[in-house]
Amino acid sequence: MKSKALLLAVLLSVSAIASAAPPTLRFCTGGEGGFYESLGTSIGNSITKQDGGELKVINTGGSVENAEKLKDGTCDIAVTQNDAVISLPMPADLKVSDAHQEVIYWLHGKAGVDDFGKMEKDSVAAKYAFAAVSGSGALVTVRNWIKTDKDYEGARIVEFDDWYSAAEAVAQGYVTKAGVRIEIAGMLYIGRAGKIPSDITADFSKQIMIGEVNDNSFEDAKDANNNPLYTHCAVDKEGQSGLETSTMGKPDTYCLRAQIVFNNDYLKSMAPDEAKKVRRAVDKGVNSVVKVVR
Repeated sequence: MKSKALLLAVLLSVSAIASAAPPTLRFCTGGEGGFYESLGTSIGNSITKQDGGELKVINTGGSVENAEKLKDGTCDIAVTQNDAVISLPMPADLKVSDAHQEVIYWLHGKAGVDDFGKMEKDSVAAKYAFAAVSGSGALVTVRNWIKTDKDYEGARIVEFDDWYSAAEAVAQGYVTKAGVRIEIAGMLYIGRAGKIPSDITADFSKQIMIGEVNDNSFEDAKDANNNPLYTHCAVDKEGQSGLETSTMGKPDTYCLRAQIVFNNDYLKSMAPDEAKKVRRAVDKGVNSVVKVVR
C-alpha cells in the first residue's frame, strides 16, 4: 500500500512540474536571413529569456502564410504587414503591436506605366495588367487598393510564382499566357527602404525603374489599431537599392507598417502578470532591432 501511495505521489509531482513548465513559443517570421526572421528571433528571445521557455522560429513565405498559421493555431505570434492583418482571415481575438515601417515600391519597365495611379484610367487598364507574386504581401496590397478604390475595378492581375519571374515580365513589358500576350504595367514590392531583393535588382537594374503612387484614395483606410493604414512617404536615394527612378525628384509613394500579431489564445493561457511581461518583452524586442533601421 505504501509503495502505491509513494508511486502516486511521484506521478502527481512529475505532472505538476510538467504542467508548470513554460510552453514553447512558436514565432512565425519570414524567409531565412530576412528581416522578419531577425525581428522575430529578437522578440522571441526577449520573451523566452523572461519565462524560461523555448523559442521555435518558423520560417514562412511572409504575411499571407503567417495569417494562415495564426488562423489554424500553428503559431502563437507572427510578423505581418498591417493591411494583411485587416484583410486576411485571422483568429477572432488578436492583439496587434506596431513594428517597423515598410515602403510600397511601384516598379515598372521602360514600356510600362510610371505612376500606379494611371491604372485607374479605363484606357490604361484595358491595355495593361499588374504583375504580382502569388502569396506575397504586395499582392494583398494591390488587391486591397483595387477593393478600396472602385476606379481600379477593371484592373487585371497576372500572378507569378517568384520575384524573378515577375521582374522578368516587368522588365520586358509583357508576358505570354496561353498564347496570349499581356502587357505589364509594373508591380508592387513591399519591404524596408533600400532592401529590394537581388532577384529584382541583379539582372534587371537597367530595365526596371522606381515609379510613383500618386493616388490619395487610400489615405482614409485604418489598421487594426485604428491608425492610418497607409501613410505618404518618398523614396530617397538611399532607398533605391541601386535602381533608377522615372521622376526628376524623390518618387512619391505610400508606406505601411509591419506589425506583431498575437494569437490571443497564447496570451489567455498565462496569468495576467505574465501576459503583461510578454507584451513588454515584445516592445523591448521591437525597439532593440527596429531602432537601427528607422
